[in-house]
Amino acid sequence: MSDALLFQDLFLIWLVGLVGGLIAHLFKQPLLLGYMLGGLFISPFTPGPAVQHVETIQRLANFGVILLMFSVGLELAPTGFRSIGKVSAILGVLKTLVLVGLWIPVGQLLGWSLRQSAVIGFALSISSTMVITKMLMERKELKTTYGQTLLGVAIIEDCVMMGFLLFLPIMANAAQWSLGPVLWVVGKAVGLLALIFTLGVRIVPRVLEFVGRAHDPELSVLVLLVIALGIGVIGVWAGLSLALGAFIAGLVVSGSETTSLTMGRMLPMRDLFVVTFFVSLGVLLDPYLVVKHRGLLMAALGFVLFLKLAVNTVLCLVFRCPWAVAWRVGVGLAHIGEFSVVLCSIAKGFGLIAPELYNVIVAVSLLSILINTFVCNLFEQAPSALSSLRSHRQHVS
Repeated sequence: MSDALLFQDLFLIWLVGLVGGLIAHLFKQPLLLGYMLGGLFISPFTPGPAVQHVETIQRLANFGVILLMFSVGLELAPTGFRSIGKVSAILGVLKTLVLVGLWIPVGQLLGWSLRQSAVIGFALSISSTMVITKMLMERKELKTTYGQTLLGVAIIEDCVMMGFLLFLPIMANAAQWSLGPVLWVVGKAVGLLALIFTLGVRIVPRVLEFVGRAHDPELSVLVLLVIALGIGVIGVWAGLSLALGAFIAGLVVSGSETTSLTMGRMLPMRDLFVVTFFVSLGVLLDPYLVVKHRGLLMAALGFVLFLKLAVNTVLCLVFRCPWAVAWRVGVGLAHIGEFSVVLCSIAKGFGLIAPELYNVIVAVSLLSILINTFVCNLFEQAPSALSSLRSHRQHVS
C-alpha cells in the first residue's frame, strides 16, 4: 500500500506540474511559477488531495537540484565566462555584496543572528538565471547590449552564491568560527578542488572518451551521473554541500564533446526532477505561516522589488551604462528565483535559518517573479501602446 501511495504522490505532483505549467505558458509566465502554485493544491496545508510521502518526494526533488547544479556547472564553464563583460562581472559581485550589507542591519533589528541575516540577505540579492534567460530568449534580446549585461550579472551572481555555499558548513558550526578551523576547512576545500580539477584534466576526459567509443546512449548518460554524484559525495566528505559538489562536477566535465551530446539526452530527466523540486516547494509551503509572517513577507518583497531595482540601476549608471540599459537591467534583476530557494533549503538543513523563513522566501520568490514578469511585459508593450495612442490622436485631429 505504501508503494501505491508513493506512485500516487508522483502522479499528483506531475499532474499539477503539467496543469500549472500549461496555465503559466498561456498567461506568458515562467513555468516554474506554475509548478510552485500547482504544488499548493496538493499540499497537506491546503484543502483537497494531498501528498502523503512528503519526505520521500523531497529526497527525489533534491536529486533535481543536483542535476540542475550539474548543468549550471556545464553552462558556467571557463569557455562560457569569456562572453561575460568586465562591467557585468564587477556588477554581479558588487551589487550582491551591497544588497547583503543593506539587509544585515534589517535582520539585526528583527533580532536575528548574523548568520541568519547573511543567508537571507544572499537569498534576497540573487536573481533567477533561468527566468532571465527564458525572458531574453522569448524576446530575442539575448545578443543585445542590455541582454548580455543582464545575463552576465545573473551568471556572476550564481558564481558568488556558489562561493557562499562553501561557507555554510563553517557557519553552521560555531566551534569553527575561530581563524584556525576556518583556514583548515577552506584549505581542505581548496585542496579538494585542486585534486578534482587535476583528475578532471587527466582522467575524466579519458573515461568519457573510453565510454564514448561504445556509442551507447545509456552508458554515456550513466557515466555522467556517476561523475556528478561521485564528485558530489567527495565534496560532502570534504565539508562541502552535495549541490556544490555537483556544480564542480559540471565544471570538470564541461570540456568534453561527449558531455555536450550526452547532456542533451539527460535534459528530459533533469527537467522532470527539477519540476518535481519546484512542485514540492508549493507542497511544503505553509500558507498559514506566510500569513502569520506577512509583515516580514511585505518587507522582503519591498526590498526585492524596489531597493534591489534602485541599487542595480544606480550601480549600472556608476559604471557608465546608458540609461536605457541601466533601468532595464535594474527591472530585470528585481526578483528572486530558484537559487534563492535552493540556498535557503540547504541553509535550513544546516540549521542556519528558521523553517518559517524558508516559507517566506518561497512566497517572496512566487510573488516577485509574478510581479516582475508583469512589469517587464508592461514596459515591453509601453512603446507600441504609446505609438498607437499617438497615431489615434493624429487620426482624430
